[in-house]
Amino acid sequence: MHHQNTETSLSIELQQKTIRYSIDFFPENTFTKLKNALKKQINNRKHLFVTDENIVSKTDFFTEDLSNCIVLPAGEENKTWENIEKIIDTCFEHDLDRSSVLIAVGGGVIGDMTGFASSIFMRGIPFIQVPTTLLSMVDSSVGGKTGIDTKHGKNLIGTFHQPERVLCCKHFLSTLEFIEIQNGLSEMIKHGILGSPTHFKHLEDVVYTCSDKTLLSQKIFSLVPESITVKKHIIEQDETEQFGGVRGFLNLGHTYGHAIELLSHFQVPHGIGVAKGIICALETSKHRNLFTNEEEENRIKNIFTAVQIDTNHPFSDTEIQHAMKHDKKKKDGKIRLVLIKRIGEVQYDTL
Repeated sequence: MHHQNTETSLSIELQQKTIRYSIDFFPENTFTKLKNALKKQINNRKHLFVTDENIVSKTDFFTEDLSNCIVLPAGEENKTWENIEKIIDTCFEHDLDRSSVLIAVGGGVIGDMTGFASSIFMRGIPFIQVPTTLLSMVDSSVGGKTGIDTKHGKNLIGTFHQPERVLCCKHFLSTLEFIEIQNGLSEMIKHGILGSPTHFKHLEDVVYTCSDKTLLSQKIFSLVPESITVKKHIIEQDETEQFGGVRGFLNLGHTYGHAIELLSHFQVPHGIGVAKGIICALETSKHRNLFTNEEEENRIKNIFTAVQIDTNHPFSDTEIQHAMKHDKKKKDGKIRLVLIKRIGEVQYDTL
């Protein structure tokens, strides 16, 4: 007698494993403690450093030979498939395997590419983030978004792959041009506006008491942990940016900002694009009567002015709306905006 199979479907339920990693801060103007911590973290595993020409030429991080290091050209235009292939080919040439680790030493471009390559090499190996710019410390090195740019737009191909550890060292900031400090500050200001009036106030305190650019780039490191904390609370609630979830708040200034970056053919760097985008979002928020506090409006505008960030742009509303159509934050064809209610609180709206 044969048994009729009555099951027409089976369900498989997998528990997501908890991912926990630490972000460590090295406030010294030397790489000694950072290198010791890194060595301990790598712990005899086969590894490959991924970095760019700027780090090799402008810092003394890589003093020993570069034999287990791949040095890529610097800049957003190099965030491509071609360079992902280079990283992966190098992993094979160095006989890396499932128990190996990649280490990203660089800004957001290197971090995004190393994270992406490590997420697909042998279906995923660990990687360590050593962010070297203020922007990558407070933004891209935390949260696990990885990816590359294609002709269809920025970051449209990628994965969520959390780092094993993030190591932030102040010494890198002394090698940055001021534009890089401005880029990072824009994201820090964004964190204050979307989630922490206290952080915004602390940024004002630093910005208005630093008499020169050098002092500012030295002092600002002390606020990096606080800035990351705003982001940390958000990604702990919504790791993969579900539609309507809180992680989308981190896109404050980004929908406009990406459009401005795109229209400028990426002559406007990311942080500055975000700053311009925040002011666009502020204007829209005012226009829709969401934001009515004149004193806070001045505080937002003045902090950008104080660090010499020009928040103007030459593009028309029509051009910007057209450029926004490429945005992956669309839902049912509607473009989602993050608008400002007050310093410390934002909300979603559509274009």
